[in-house]
Amino acid sequence: MRIIYYFATALLHYLVRPYLHLRILKKKESPIRFREKLGITNTQRQDGYLMWFHCASIGELKSIFPIIDHYVKKNRILLTTSTLSSSEIFYKKYSNNKNIIHQFAPIDSPQIVKRFFLKWKPNIIFFTDSELWPNQIFYAKNNNIPIILLNGRISKKSFSKWKLFKITMHEILKSFKLILCNSSQSSDYLHYFKTNNIETIGNLKFIISENLASKNEDNINIQKRIIFIALSTHDTEEEFCIKAHISLKLKYPNLLTLIIPRHINRISKIEGVIKKLKLNSLTQDSLSDIKHDTDILIINTYGNTQRFLKLSKYIFIGGSLINHGGQNPIEVAYNNSFIFHGPYIYNFTEIYNFLNKENISFEVKTEKELIDLIEKKINTNQGNNIKDKIIKIGDEILSSTIKKLDQYIVN
Repeated sequence: MRIIYYFATALLHYLVRPYLHLRILKKKESPIRFREKLGITNTQRQDGYLMWFHCASIGELKSIFPIIDHYVKKNRILLTTSTLSSSEIFYKKYSNNKNIIHQFAPIDSPQIVKRFFLKWKPNIIFFTDSELWPNQIFYAKNNNIPIILLNGRISKKSFSKWKLFKITMHEILKSFKLILCNSSQSSDYLHYFKTNNIETIGNLKFIISENLASKNEDNINIQKRIIFIALSTHDTEEEFCIKAHISLKLKYPNLLTLIIPRHINRISKIEGVIKKLKLNSLTQDSLSDIKHDTDILIINTYGNTQRFLKLSKYIFIGGSLINHGGQNPIEVAYNNSFIFHGPYIYNFTEIYNFLNKENISFEVKTEKELIDLIEKKINTNQGNNIKDKIIKIGDEILSSTIKKLDQYIVN
């Protein structure tokens, strides 16, 4: 299987450029920086020890911010991500830090991988979550570059697939010096492939990085309004929340709903749904122009989530009504808000189990269930205080993780 993958990706290499150009047309790639995914860049590697961190998108990036913050003080770091949105988050946080460089992650073809490694010559590599790229992993192993998997995760669905290629998965996993799993379930799945480099410390997504640029939102027109937020929504989930807004507004005329979509390139479609339902809406990156009769505000930028979460105690988290697996709820819970979500939350099972026991998160399958729960929380004026527990859990996980990583880092 390993040899088949190598030659298949070597052949597919010749289709990569057309594929990236197609994504540029769909506004899913940078028309200037897409070459970084081919291992081509004008950015220079500086001399000295270089730590390479890779994560796929926003959630994974935020989960390793505290680890990067710890090491970037004394080390040079190369950070790679795969999405435009994650690059925007990076620059909001690290644009003035000369010790860290961002690049878009190389595509896993042998030609690109070799070009990338010869350019950057990383001294140690940290992959995140389920980012297992065979050509990169085996190239690093063959060149004696230590690799560590942070917040290692494998879903039940992925486990079922990898069981068909048990020998290959064993070879991939044993190439890591250390695999730090985010849950006992993932640890059990990975142990099936007979590797002894696995430890379970806890989910890095319990750790909150608070030093992102985040100004408070002040507007006299929202001071007496009830605010409901639909966060990280995917297709169909916005309409679900907008219809809930319409029903709730009959009882609470001062209701304002904020929609923060997972992908802002879908905004025109969301605006179409709102227009069809004859509501007043704005699309912008702040509450500056909110009027007393504004029904819906669509947020059209990335990286501003924290400042909006502080405004609401009633938040629906998307990616959960569709079979996507949910989004990380910890940042929302940290603001002592109530969380509503659909049934598909398998990417964060242990976190949601914890929040459910604390009466913070609630599953909804219908608009009526969402409406009834929000109404109940508004009427009881019930509050919660989960923040201190999250801080304690996150601090313990971060401390344990750093102790493990220090054993492999050359200072």
